Amino acid sequence: MTVVETIQQKVYRLPLQAQQEVLEIVEQVESRYKNEQKGEHPLTLLAKIQIDGPSDLAERHDFYCHGKLED
Repeated sequence: MTVVETIQQKVYRLPLQAQQEVLEIVEQVESRYKNEQKGEHPLTLLAKIQIDGPSDLAERHDFYCHGKLED
């Protein structure tokens, strides 16, 4: 049984007022997830991340990330 089928069975057994409460809660969850997901590709979101760090982070990644000594 899928999650949706399980929820349908449980909600169906509830009184009408409780079913309406469940619907309101589901709409709130849906709204929250729509606000969080703007439909942008994950790599686009990563490109927007800005950090304060050394200007040569890309070139000296091994030094900063792995603690390797420079040659």
